[in-house]
Amino acid sequence: MRATAMSSGFSSTGTAGSTPSFGLIRLFAVAGALAIGTFSLVMALVLGRFIESRMLQRDAQVGRDFVQSLAKIQQVAGVLRQGSGTQAPPGADPRFAEFIEHLAAIPSVLRVNVYGADSTVIWSSRPEMIGRRFEHNDELEEALRGEVVAHAAAAPGQPDKAEHMLMGLRPSEYIENYVPVVDEGGKKVVAVVELYRRPDDLFAAIHSGQRLVMVGAAAGGVFIFLSLIGFVRHTERRLREQQKRLIEADALAIVGEISAAVAHSIRNPLGSIRSSAELQRELGGDPDGTQIEIMRNVDRVEGLVRSMLAYAADGHENASRADLDHIVNDVAGRFAPDLGKQGKRFELDLQGGLGRVNADPVLLAQILQSLLTNAAEATAEGGRVKLRTSREGANAILEVSDNGVGIEPAKLANVFKPFFTTKARGLGMGLALAHRVAKRLGGDIDITSEPKQGTRVRMRLPVRSH
Repeated sequence: MRATAMSSGFSSTGTAGSTPSFGLIRLFAVAGALAIGTFSLVMALVLGRFIESRMLQRDAQVGRDFVQSLAKIQQVAGVLRQGSGTQAPPGADPRFAEFIEHLAAIPSVLRVNVYGADSTVIWSSRPEMIGRRFEHNDELEEALRGEVVAHAAAAPGQPDKAEHMLMGLRPSEYIENYVPVVDEGGKKVVAVVELYRRPDDLFAAIHSGQRLVMVGAAAGGVFIFLSLIGFVRHTERRLREQQKRLIEADALAIVGEISAAVAHSIRNPLGSIRSSAELQRELGGDPDGTQIEIMRNVDRVEGLVRSMLAYAADGHENASRADLDHIVNDVAGRFAPDLGKQGKRFELDLQGGLGRVNADPVLLAQILQSLLTNAAEATAEGGRVKLRTSREGANAILEVSDNGVGIEPAKLANVFKPFFTTKARGLGMGLALAHRVAKRLGGDIDITSEPKQGTRVRMRLPVRSH
């Protein structure tokens, strides 16, 4: 069976090529991946820093409570106050010695410095630091104002502070806690205890939380990206469908204009030609079949005009019901003799009880006749055309097949478009009209074909329940 559509230059119908791609998915995939990836990375870094800061601060708060309780129990506030501003270390006082001993026993402590109120080191686990004063120590100044400071040493690439001398570790391997010690009244800061610690468990918990944030941010970014990709794919698909509808509407406008012009300019002359041929046949006979041939070609042109008019119609005027069994039998009865004259077989496999559909009987008969004609034109002498009907639930199935020349795969996608055809004398409305009517009625039509093997057209039409 050959496709009934005419090779026309109407670019607005989409027959000249495939539907142009909007490229939304590719554009969004690049822009969306960059935007979502950047956002996810920034959020992961910010949340990671937040987790680190909060956990270090919380750890420092716990250390502050311990140091303050210890200073209160040992009653060292007075000793620390006396040590400020002097070079004499307060280590001789047994209360202070016991206080320092408890500080050194804190897990993961690497070094202990005790600063007086004047920022001088009054005691240190490194004796060479006692009596020194380190300028520009913002963390120490903040602690002297009563704030607990947790400092993760120097950032990578930055030099160590002067008080970090002789640590022997990379800055990322330890933290500083500046813990203020207040007097007995709890109002005045008398000293600051600086603890250098290497809390491996805390570091592990921080890194675990940061990894979890990174994984969560990556998973969230991927989820958002895939969700938006799905939305864009859906949007692009809807745009393609809308474009197809616009193309079809444009084609309908063209068909309507052509149909009106053709119906006005051709139908009257066609009627006169056919009447003249009939009169000549009655008066003088038709021994060579010339008049019959004239009438047949006039009917063929008239059928083409009706096809264009039917395709351009909106379909709302068809309130009648068509008996499919009657239509199939009538069309098959009229088609069989013509096919026999061509030396081709006409096979029938008809199941009764197809039912009725909401369509114009003349239009359905025209469509079925067109499908059978296509099949006949695609087969050579000795070929076969088969008409098969059946009932599948609430649907009637009309199937026309042949063993003719078939259709090339590259052309199958266009066979339902108006004005596309593989025949030199075709108009390109047969399959387009069948497709439009089937969709109108809530059914569908599909076509399968292989070159030199034949073609099968299967139409499904919903049947009225009553």
